[in-house]
Amino acid sequence: MKRFLYFFLCFVMLISLLPAASRAETTGTTSRDDPFADVTTPHLLLIEAESGAVLYSRAADEKAFPASTTKVMTALLCVEILPDLNKVVTLGWRPVVGFGPSSSLMGLEANEEISLLDMLYGMLMRSGNDAAKALAMECAFEHYGEDIDPAKAVDMFVGLMNERAARLGMTHTHFTTVDGRHEEDHYTTAEDFGILMREVIKNRMLVQIMGTATYRVQPTNMHPDGFYLENSNKLICKKEADTESYIYDKCFAGKTGETNAAGYCLVSAAQNAETRLILIQFGDDNQTGSSVYRYQVAKRLYEWGFKNYRAFSLSEFGLQTEFELHAENCSPIDEQGGRFTAQAQIDGLSVTGALSSLQKYFDDPSSIRMDLSTEYAIAPIRRGDVVGYVDYYFYEGSAVRAQLVSTRDVASASDSTPEPHETAFISTTPPPGSGKNSNLSIQRSAGADQYFVWIYYDNTLYTMNSTEWHYLYLADDVFRAAAAADTEAKIVLYRRYFDSLSNAYYVPVDYIADGQEYVITVDGRALTTDTREGTLSGAAVDVSGDGIITGGVDDSMIWRFTSHSNGYHITNGSRYLCRSAGSGVLFWVLIVVLVLIALIIIRLIALRRNRRSRRGRRRSPYRSSWR
Repeated sequence: MKRFLYFFLCFVMLISLLPAASRAETTGTTSRDDPFADVTTPHLLLIEAESGAVLYSRAADEKAFPASTTKVMTALLCVEILPDLNKVVTLGWRPVVGFGPSSSLMGLEANEEISLLDMLYGMLMRSGNDAAKALAMECAFEHYGEDIDPAKAVDMFVGLMNERAARLGMTHTHFTTVDGRHEEDHYTTAEDFGILMREVIKNRMLVQIMGTATYRVQPTNMHPDGFYLENSNKLICKKEADTESYIYDKCFAGKTGETNAAGYCLVSAAQNAETRLILIQFGDDNQTGSSVYRYQVAKRLYEWGFKNYRAFSLSEFGLQTEFELHAENCSPIDEQGGRFTAQAQIDGLSVTGALSSLQKYFDDPSSIRMDLSTEYAIAPIRRGDVVGYVDYYFYEGSAVRAQLVSTRDVASASDSTPEPHETAFISTTPPPGSGKNSNLSIQRSAGADQYFVWIYYDNTLYTMNSTEWHYLYLADDVFRAAAAADTEAKIVLYRRYFDSLSNAYYVPVDYIADGQEYVITVDGRALTTDTREGTLSGAAVDVSGDGIITGGVDDSMIWRFTSHSNGYHITNGSRYLCRSAGSGVLFWVLIVVLVLIALIIIRLIALRRNRRSRRGRRRSPYRSSWR
């Protein structure tokens, strides 16, 4: 029996702890780190109006009943739908009937002639349900037409309320009434109402009405003295019957609400010199709690928010501010291949928010999302030029933008022509021809001038001796030198450059620079040190769409030009490019040889005849004597 009583008492203790545990989960904080752990309001949301940044939240995503704060949505649609708020309308009987004895009313009567604007004041300041119904019907007539069934006008307006909520992104809100009278299917969340209030305070008319302490409606046909309105929001107005003031001079707009199911509710906005804050309060106990508790809580949260929400310099976060970019249209001979560093200009820039929401970025700056735009990174670029911008996202939908400036000059492709070497001989007339062809070879020594002194003219390489000019050409995939070219193709020289990663690339040039290395090409075939048919052969290279050689080059194709006299030595490694005897020279050598052979033969024949002649003369006397 004792054991049973022991377990029973333990069970009772656990049950008694469940509400406290449930409440701790609802707040999302503990008493140790929650500055408002002692506040009993079940649904709270404090946000910065412009960015929507959350400063404090408690059960803000959970279902709540908005009561008369619903009229904020009704008012938003009124200013969006009704074209002339100064229009005077005559009320029928429908807008002023159907309210219980506890309803909050402006006091309108059937057949009353009153302006739409005066009813808007009566709805938002006195929280008049009759004014809300009358305005909803007028909006329905304006939107759908005067011929709609008046009995369905209010329900049709409710449909517009839900459509507007959906467009705003209030995904957990559903309206069934225009004034907030309680129905189980009429609900929202503090988060959704924060979205609504951010939209509402953008409207100057609504801010003016919700921020008005007292307002006098001019006399009407049914109220000769008009209406004297006092704002139900005690942060704005101390009513004549109030014995204590709860006015908060930073509050510039707000709307109250109360039903037995919803409890005491308040949605409001306040501002100091730098910041606008929005506070949503739903569900204060209206059975045992005080009706002024919500105002006391509002002041406390606002003061805390203004103290903890401030501007933080971007330089405090340790942000990435240097970005490696690539310039379009850069010079192909740019030493870094168009790559350059851009610096984000963050001096003087700041992000405004609560330290509690920004602390994660102080702890880990890499978690800040960055979007780069480099639309202006097009050469030519000068150091200090703006080449784009970077957006730093601390809050989704709102970014701090910094300009990106270049830290170096980047030349454009049109600025890439190198200066000619001072010893380069540029001929103004084509060289004379000799009609002779010659093969090319590579030798360990330069030899005579005609073998290694070359000039560059009209995209063709020439070699010269005292009487003859020979220029380079490609035929049948081999290179030769000739006085009359066998092809009209032009020589293209590609100078070798290296990018920042030491990768070689080759750029077409118009001039020769002393001591530089080149690939010599015709029709995409490069001069190599390989020999074929007694001369040097060509090999294919890869030329990109922008005319730069990006591949296919090996050491056999690299030729260094070193100034000499009025031309250059052309070398590959330690070997010189030379012109050797070709088919024309061989022909004349062959002729000479044949002539020499003929002369030798003739000489031999003559010698043979002479011998025979002398031999005959020696034999004649002998024969005569014998006879």
